[in-house]
Amino acid sequence: MENINLQMYSFGHDCPLSAVEKIKAAGEMGYAGVEFAQEYDGVPVEDIKKALADAGVKAVSAHVPFEKMGEHLPYLAELGVKYVACPMTSFCDAEEAKEVAEELNKWGREAKKYGITIGYHNHTQEFNKDQDKYLFDWVMENTDPETVAFEIDCGWASAAGINPVEYINQHAGRIAAIHIKENGAVIGPDKASSRKNPPEWPKFELDENGKPIFPPEFLKMMEERDKLNVPTGSGIVDWKAVKAAADAQRDGVIYVVEREANYGGKARMDCLKEDIAWLKANL
Repeated sequence: MENINLQMYSFGHDCPLSAVEKIKAAGEMGYAGVEFAQEYDGVPVEDIKKALADAGVKAVSAHVPFEKMGEHLPYLAELGVKYVACPMTSFCDAEEAKEVAEELNKWGREAKKYGITIGYHNHTQEFNKDQDKYLFDWVMENTDPETVAFEIDCGWASAAGINPVEYINQHAGRIAAIHIKENGAVIGPDKASSRKNPPEWPKFELDENGKPIFPPEFLKMMEERDKLNVPTGSGIVDWKAVKAAADAQRDGVIYVVEREANYGGKARMDCLKEDIAWLKANL
């Protein structure tokens, strides 16, 4: 496997590198392209284009929330991005899933003007059911295949108890991108939240350096979640089967490594180097 891309979020919230420096680091690690998570905010598009060219890295995709789509699409089009996914939103039943689908359809029509396909990236909560059907299915079945396709995060899907290979096969033709996130265990889907009352990210006090002070119970919860992010190739996802299923259902599928935690006491960059090394050697 050669065309392996990196979700820029994978550098971690505490990474001191700028957007330009992250692009350079991705190229040095051997990644062919990047998937942005708005790191370019406030950076002139020409600076990002130069960084991509200097690093020999392509801008293949991006994560943008619905409320920022209109602002970011022109910028991403200039970078050559062809696929933009909403990374997460709240919906708790079939009715709200259909509302999300309509939002995707709206932005799909708009993005088509820029040659961009719009999509959605799952976590675990999309695999709750309403009327004996996954919420994610309700979204897919109510979107326009001409302008909307999906990014399956195989780590979160498998954590929810879903076999990503079977799910890809069930939605053949609709899967434009795959998140390669290794997962070590099934935890089941998180409770879905409503669009009418979306959850707010908890607010924490800051220390003298301006960094948040996390309470012990929050740290314990994050530590348990971080344990799911094991080395690529050592978890519960069959990546060879995932790639075969994804490639069979659609041309030009985008493969993106996303890492949310370190493992084995290693630095994040070392984990990302090992991720791509395993993929190149085994897929």
